[in-house]
Amino acid sequence: MGRRGVCLAAGLALAAMFLSGSASAKPPWATDLALINKGIDRAVSLNRIDSTEAAEFRSDASAAANVLPKLPSSRYRNLSAVVHQVAGFWKGYDSPRGLTLFAMLAFNTRWFASHWDQKAGKDVVDSSDGIWYRAFPGIGFQFHPLENFGKLNNFVAQKNTTRADQLAQSLLNRSVVRSGGLAWEYYFRFEGGRPPWISGMAQAVAAQALSGAGMLLADPSLTSASQRVYKTVPSLTRSVQAGPWIRLYAFNNETVLNAQLQTIVSLQDYATRTGDPAATNLAGRLQTAAVGMLPRFDTGYWSLYSLGGPEAPLDYHQYVVRLLGILSKRTQDPTLATYAERFADDLHQPPVVKGGAAPGAIYPWPQDGYRDYARYVFWVSKRSTVRLQIDHAGSPVAVSRGWHSIFWSPGRIQPGTYTPDLHAVDVAGNASDTDLPPVEVRRDTQAPKVSASLAARRLYWRGSDDASPWLALKVVLRRPGAVRTLSLGRETFRGSALLAAPSGRWSATLYAADSSGNTTPVALGSLHGRPG
Repeated sequence: MGRRGVCLAAGLALAAMFLSGSASAKPPWATDLALINKGIDRAVSLNRIDSTEAAEFRSDASAAANVLPKLPSSRYRNLSAVVHQVAGFWKGYDSPRGLTLFAMLAFNTRWFASHWDQKAGKDVVDSSDGIWYRAFPGIGFQFHPLENFGKLNNFVAQKNTTRADQLAQSLLNRSVVRSGGLAWEYYFRFEGGRPPWISGMAQAVAAQALSGAGMLLADPSLTSASQRVYKTVPSLTRSVQAGPWIRLYAFNNETVLNAQLQTIVSLQDYATRTGDPAATNLAGRLQTAAVGMLPRFDTGYWSLYSLGGPEAPLDYHQYVVRLLGILSKRTQDPTLATYAERFADDLHQPPVVKGGAAPGAIYPWPQDGYRDYARYVFWVSKRSTVRLQIDHAGSPVAVSRGWHSIFWSPGRIQPGTYTPDLHAVDVAGNASDTDLPPVEVRRDTQAPKVSASLAARRLYWRGSDDASPWLALKVVLRRPGAVRTLSLGRETFRGSALLAAPSGRWSATLYAADSSGNTTPVALGSLHGRPG
């Protein structure tokens, strides 16, 4: 019997699905299921899997094919994404990879048959074998090695022998050989990495967890497995200025602080349990590199997630504080102790805000697109949500550390001097209030300065107004018994226009109004209209 009492009929039914019906009637995922079936046949022919495994894998694919047509919206999209993902590895099916992929497919099939998708990061256990899967909306639940070995570490710490044994054995069944040792692969794309990829941090935690399970369960096979896992770790480091640094992701050179610190802790535990001198040496060199690089991860107000990268999210900053606390107690290293305290203090310090230069006076009403708002420049010490508070609290804006701009556009408001307050709350909930430079709100009551003249029927004008972006021009023509108005509309402060004046001789006056309605009259003298 297979892991779910598989019947060969399920595989035959899956194969039959692709031998009947027209091509146009196939659902979008039918091609993926056909590719899966082809991959299973290929793996059998190459003796990578046996007939029992092949039947189990076909049963998992058949179950997904039966469920998919019945699923609504996001449940359908998530399960079909997992089917497509499993199909993408059709050339690589063997016992461990096949088990990992098809057990994951089976879990997603059962889940989405009766549940909706979950928020990102939600972990759910498959009670049949103890493996945990992490939710990634859009691609379903994924096998996540680091999370699983973290859970194994927890079971070891809790002395939960039953769950530790179940999870350890299930994980060993999913291990592949890489760099002469055991490794666990990730099968989804992440940050540009093409699957299958591995994680140096996850490998170190795996060695830690399996060595701990070996001691708890008095199982030398688990201890031996942890030693095979460790063989992969040195090849998953890279050199930085101060020494070796673990690759969180094997496919890039990101220098991540929490990954380095966790790897040191994990290798120290592994080395203590197994007496592996190479691991002791590597942990020491990693610690030396971490100590040397720590100042470059300190902004003075928070920690960086990666060297040259953004500030760490709250949970990762807290994680770094815990790891530094563990290491400083173990090693009594003064630098580790200093940064453990410093980063811990950051969790309780409100953000520091510095204001830039004062904005000039504004004319917010009427709103004509010119000097309607005040632009405030400010610097904030760490990632925060800020609100500009003057006559009322503005909308919240999330900002990272550094210089930023925020705008105040009050609309119709009484003239006067207003002093804004910038309310900033960091990701830990610490708040500060900082007065920014005052801003003068004015109401435009001054008419624009305008000069104008006529050359035949062409009008030339020049004007200025520091509170308006344009002039509204009209020319009023008068003669005994008649008045005519020539509207020129909104114009720039310098220009000319040919006046379409009626025939005859007129007395002309230009009226130039700004956006607030303040008007300047300019006598133009006589104007002779068009003949006829």
